[in-house]
Amino acid sequence: MKNKALIYAAGALVLLVLGVMFLRFELPVVSVSAETLWTVGGFKITNAYFTSVVVTLLIIIVAFVGTRDLKIKNPSGLQNVLEMIVEGLYNLTEGVSGPKWVARFFIVPTTIFIYVLMSNWFGLLPGLAGIGLCQEHHVEAAHAEEAHAEEASHGETAVSSTTCPQGQVIVPFFRSPSADLNNTLMLALVTQVMAQVFGFSALGGGYLKKFFVFGGVAAAFKPDEHGNKRSVGGMMMQLAMGVIDIFVGLLEFLSEFVKIVAFTFRLFGNIFAGEVMLIVLTFLVPVMLTLPFLGLEVFVGAVQAFVFFILSIAFYTVAVTSHDHDEAH
Repeated sequence: MKNKALIYAAGALVLLVLGVMFLRFELPVVSVSAETLWTVGGFKITNAYFTSVVVTLLIIIVAFVGTRDLKIKNPSGLQNVLEMIVEGLYNLTEGVSGPKWVARFFIVPTTIFIYVLMSNWFGLLPGLAGIGLCQEHHVEAAHAEEAHAEEASHGETAVSSTTCPQGQVIVPFFRSPSADLNNTLMLALVTQVMAQVFGFSALGGGYLKKFFVFGGVAAAFKPDEHGNKRSVGGMMMQLAMGVIDIFVGLLEFLSEFVKIVAFTFRLFGNIFAGEVMLIVLTFLVPVMLTLPFLGLEVFVGAVQAFVFFILSIAFYTVAVTSHDHDEAH
């Protein structure tokens, strides 16, 4: 088994080296920001936005086809698959949040999960990176000089993987929305805004007590739980604990904003890095060698969608839980 693994690794390395030496393809331009396809009335339609519309329409079509002829007793086909997915996510939500809140918590995270999952997988479809519009690409002078110097040193012009005229590159029509910071930021904002909505709806104004805790400091100047006047040492101890409570509350308040950043960059970073890796490998090695990495990215896309879903449920559950022991009980 070890010998076979070594042979496969050596073969992959040889193919990689041969691909780099003899298959001198022009790598596609990799842009962190989504590329603009069209401008309509001053509104820029990027490839990530265009893909998000396509993915949304596909989800609507699948939902419509699967539910247009509902069978209550013996569901089959696409309806059965959809019911299995929805039921599994509902049971998972109930297991985390409990039966009291599952009906409220279920809708938003499940919608985001399906959308993110389809977006992640749609961006992995082979060949999409080569379908798009030819647009001018402005590179820095230093990079252009390096490219011309490299071509002169080899005595030949690099073979282009596109049919665009010289000086232009293909801007693909499709790019996973999860590889666009605007998309992941909006999903994170929606998730965290809903957490605050659930928190206030469950606890009212008491929700703010999680973040602004001044009761400990005030208690230092009041009698203890037995009604006795506090000593100087007891007062200082209670005052110190009150200051710690204030600091912890402010940290928790700050964490609400940190969650937005974490949500945004976790999803963006994993999906964008995976797409770049697949694009680079596709232009360096034979297509067959990219299949294991493609399978890995399919798995990563599913995991990232699930992480977004389960963390949303967890944050909602924490938001509706009071810090007061009696109320929480």
